[in-house]
Amino acid sequence: MVDTSTSSPGQKSPGNSKRIWGWWWFDWANQPYNTLLLTFIFAPYFAASVAPDPVTGQAMWGWMNFAAGMLIAVFAPIFGAIADNTGPKKPWIGFWSLLYVVGAWALWWAVPGADHSTMIWVLVAFGIGMVGLEYGIVFTNAILPTLGDRNEIGRISGSGWAFGYAGGLAALLVMLLFLAENETVTTLIGIEPLFGLDPEAREGTRSVGPVTALWYMVFVIPFFLWVKEPPVSGVRIKEAVRKGMSDLGRTLKRLPKHSSLLSYLIS
Repeated sequence: MVDTSTSSPGQKSPGNSKRIWGWWWFDWANQPYNTLLLTFIFAPYFAASVAPDPVTGQAMWGWMNFAAGMLIAVFAPIFGAIADNTGPKKPWIGFWSLLYVVGAWALWWAVPGADHSTMIWVLVAFGIGMVGLEYGIVFTNAILPTLGDRNEIGRISGSGWAFGYAGGLAALLVMLLFLAENETVTTLIGIEPLFGLDPEAREGTRSVGPVTALWYMVFVIPFFLWVKEPPVSGVRIKEAVRKGMSDLGRTLKRLPKHSSLLSYLIS
């Protein structure tokens, strides 16, 4: 009996369709970290209410993003090589998911007017979660080539991206309508935050961290259940890193011949 859940790339089967949907659900699950925390709710809240003043808050937030971004950029090629050339990806994704959840949940302690040590802890926690987010994406992207033929990969990837943005929008609406209070201590529809959260202590807005963590834990389940990995004969991690660095070196040498790609990477 053949297990169609691990069908080869491009094989048309119900199992492969389920694997694709599972892969899409990963995007739905992780998108709120960008939408709720990095962009629309937590970042403005941190600068306006947690930091001593908005200028200081924006500066601290910017330095945190720079540090996390540099960490991600430096080690992403190494982890990309590990993802592409070693064995199963899901154990790695489980580890990065743990960082994502812990980092997001810890933002609950970002109380208004926090002391300096608390602000640093919150920023570090956010950075940990963002590292988990980005490295998790590296390993899930390594599964993408097994989901379809070469001419289908763009459609599968783009559809997953769109599905993820829909998830981010849905999470944003939940927060704005029912939890995140504004200056008048009510939500967008004029009610106090649900679940008895104290609007004076900005608990509705601070719940964005736990909500993001819970959203991920619930909606990532289809990924872990449905995305069966095809059998692979991977190399040792040390050999994978060496191969990845060699491939990266060749790519960088060829960049001047590909001006559009070079411009994209610089931007």
